[in-house]
Amino acid sequence: MNNIVDFIADLRFEDIPEKTIEVAHLCLLDAIGCMVGGMKDPSVFKLAQTLSRNHPGSTVIVATPFTTSRSWAAFINTHAGTYFDLDDGHRKAQGHPGGVIVPLALMLAAENGCTGKELLTSIVIGYETAVRSALIMRQAGGPRKGSGAWSLTGGVAAAGKLLSLSKPEFKNALGLAEYYAPQAPQDRSLAAPSSMKEGMAWASYTALTSVDLALTGFDAMDPFLLDAPQCNDMGKNWEICAVYFKMYACCRFSHPVLDGLSSLIQKHGIVHDNIKSITVNSFAKALLLGRNTPNNPVAAMYSIPYAIGCKLVKGEVGTKEMTQDSLRNTQILKIAEKVTIEEDPEITAEFPEKCLARVTIYLNNGAIIESETLSAKGDPDHPYTREELGSKFLHLTESLFPNKNDQLYDVIMNIELHHPIKIWNMLNKVMEKI
Repeated sequence: MNNIVDFIADLRFEDIPEKTIEVAHLCLLDAIGCMVGGMKDPSVFKLAQTLSRNHPGSTVIVATPFTTSRSWAAFINTHAGTYFDLDDGHRKAQGHPGGVIVPLALMLAAENGCTGKELLTSIVIGYETAVRSALIMRQAGGPRKGSGAWSLTGGVAAAGKLLSLSKPEFKNALGLAEYYAPQAPQDRSLAAPSSMKEGMAWASYTALTSVDLALTGFDAMDPFLLDAPQCNDMGKNWEICAVYFKMYACCRFSHPVLDGLSSLIQKHGIVHDNIKSITVNSFAKALLLGRNTPNNPVAAMYSIPYAIGCKLVKGEVGTKEMTQDSLRNTQILKIAEKVTIEEDPEITAEFPEKCLARVTIYLNNGAIIESETLSAKGDPDHPYTREELGSKFLHLTESLFPNKNDQLYDVIMNIELHHPIKIWNMLNKVMEKI
């Protein structure tokens, strides 16, 4: 395969290693669970309702009774899948590929009658393309771009594969995607959290626009992906196999903190009333998540002190903790006020390849308890099991249709034997006998 356009256009399901296909299954499963879980949030559901009213169309919005235009369906499905920050990520890319690629690929595969093998192939292609876009941006330097700036090209690659773009059309679609990509300043979005979520929903919308324009013959600059050295290993090094998965509904920077805290709770039986203060040592950018009193659910997802409070008081850091009601919990807020975050230069030196943290708890009786310096579980070198990711999926989808989400799980994990329309119909409450 001579370049990325050849790789995308020529790759077949049979060319992909078995391990890579296994990871693609998990990415599909995880993203679907995140979409359904996110759509349960009142603000996301209301947005879906508003888009349906203001932008009429025939494309169904996942897990709702609403329809809208195809582009706005792509937008809201990605917004739902990324809302709780439970979607997968990639360490070197420093962000989240799946929240754009999977919802878009699933929608188009269902719409165009594609096979399950074609869906999985498009997902793999999307991740390989998106991660390399991120690596090109990181190498170029300058202000860090968030996930929407580079996951967009992965959405284009996956969508174009399912729509059978020609090689010239692929080149133009990727060039359009690179040029029209949202700026998505990453550190700014961490410092001032909002529903924008690094521009990922807009990336899905723009990915469809780029593909549609390319199909009309609209031409574009040659994409950086076409001749970048970061693409020389495509088909040899499968970046999708380096994704991490998440169990906590908050920014990845919080996860090694929560894992370290969990180990201390398990070992020492810590009670939150006995805590005088807590110090977190981590990399420099973790200090952007140092807000002690988040004023809305999205800000809470980007607050290490609040996540610590949730873990100590409620034992969970899930979707139920990222609500306005939970933000009024005085016990959680009292703990959050006791947390200080400090940079450890040695940990900073390991970032972004490693996301590390250490927790020190100072008790009222004068005792000091310290965790090891840990990376978060879910990384490829310390993965969640298939059973653990299955439990996450079943939890997020339990309200979709009672006692049926295990059947959806089976279809997803055996999608080679099915057509994606089966998943799409089940997600949209069309009950099938399977």
